[in-house]
Amino acid sequence: MARIEFEHSVEKVSFFSPLAGMELAEQTIEVRRDPLTGMTAVSSSELATKEEMFFGKTDWQHADELAARSREGCFFCPEKVLEATPRYPENVLPGGRLRRGRALVFPNLFPLAALHAVVTYPERHFLRPSEFDPELLAEGLGAALEFARHAEAAYSDLEHLELCCNHMLPAGASLVHPHFQVFAGAAAPWLLRTQWERATAFRDRQGVSYWQTLVDEETERGERLIGGRNGCTWLAPYAPAGGREVMAVVPGRARLAAIDDDQLAELSRGLSKVLAWYEREGLSAFNFTLGGGPLGGDAATHAVVLRVIARSAFKVDYRTDDYFLQKQLGGELIFSPPEQLAETLRAEFE
Repeated sequence: MARIEFEHSVEKVSFFSPLAGMELAEQTIEVRRDPLTGMTAVSSSELATKEEMFFGKTDWQHADELAARSREGCFFCPEKVLEATPRYPENVLPGGRLRRGRALVFPNLFPLAALHAVVTYPERHFLRPSEFDPELLAEGLGAALEFARHAEAAYSDLEHLELCCNHMLPAGASLVHPHFQVFAGAAAPWLLRTQWERATAFRDRQGVSYWQTLVDEETERGERLIGGRNGCTWLAPYAPAGGREVMAVVPGRARLAAIDDDQLAELSRGLSKVLAWYEREGLSAFNFTLGGGPLGGDAATHAVVLRVIARSAFKVDYRTDDYFLQKQLGGELIFSPPEQLAETLRAEFE
């Protein structure tokens, strides 16, 4: 018997539509509820026709011009990065900064938590989504995981630790230069805490891990399964929390520091494929988060989860892709069914 409820409701709306010659037209509204958090995502039978209006297509000439203008004086670039960025004390990070391949880790000048670091590639001032190849991602994600191990040893009071990314201006980036952020502190954001509490309640009630159950059920159903290996499963979420959301679940790993080299390689491989697909669809901006449960949590309850979402395409007149529904009501739009997204990406992962 399935232990996870994939809940949804359907509504009908009718009106005399100018798109149908003022004849009576009917549309179907589907509201899906995320099985863990209860967050809702809504679609309508006609919404797919508005997707390009919301997301647009990237103006790469405009993006290249911005990259060229912002190159001079960029303090993440190699000429300035060592003199213009801070260092950690030796007891936190020997040497003050951490290098792994082309990636460099250092403190954020404007921290939003007790531990807030930047991971960047000094030699790469601008990257299109398709240029985040598996090797480059493995260096950046790997540097963050290595830093996470130092952070856990140096800070005894951390409750949460995540790796996050805002890539390009429509995704909230303040700099064109690509970078990730390690975000950790003693007060977990409300959505993280909600996920932890619901996962704990599920295990108390069912006696098994929510995340392992999700992987097992989605693998059996197959319709939202994308692929994966090395204990990492890629899915299209049933009720996505953002545009074209894709997620990876690593059951049995409760925190980033527990990710092994094979899982790092799979996370890097899969994320690279998703980002390349975004670019082929005309998109350029994205967010992702990679995190686990509370740092004191157990692997029988929590899992490391990566979530990546596409944002509005970068162009001269780009518009934001979230508004009252997302920012104030905690809902999201579904332009195309997650099952269709999974079918599209499945071939990429094979």
